[in-house]
This record gives sequence, C-alpha cells and structure tokens, in this order.
Amino acid sequence: RRAIPRPQNNFVLYRRNFHAVITKQQGHGVAKNFKLISNEAAKNWSEESNEIKQLYELIADCAKKVHDCTYPQYVYQPKH
Repeated sequence: RRAIPRPQNNFVLYRRNFHAVITKQQGHGVAKNFKLISNEAAKNWSEESNEIKQLYELIADCAKKVHDCTYPQYVYQPKH
C-alpha cells in the first residue's frame, strides 16, 4: 500500500515549474541534475517578488483543496 503524499506547498510547486522550464530550455541532460536545479530554484525563489510568491501561495491553496478532496482521510503524521 502506498503512502498518501503530502500536499505540495508554494515552494515545491515553484521548484516543479522551475524544473519544467529548465527542461524545456536546456533539455533533459541538465534537468537530470536535481541538486543543481533545486539550488537554483531556491536562489531564484528568494529573489522573487511578493506578487509571484503570492501567486504560488494561491496555487498551493488550490492544490491543497484538490488534495483534501482526493485524500479526505489524510492526516499529517510527522515521523520522529
């Protein structure tokens, strides 16, 4: 049985889009370097405007609603 995934937050969604853009621009070879992509996404995220961050917050809120409908039994249970 597969575990229910956590809902994606604003940065995770931003990083996912960032990865898609890099893949489209530079091809799959560069896009396979996940550590580099994550570091670049984090750097870009810290420099993004409040408007962009608010947009991704809105997208994350929508994604959370979809997640709640898809997995109504989900309860976050951190592993200690």
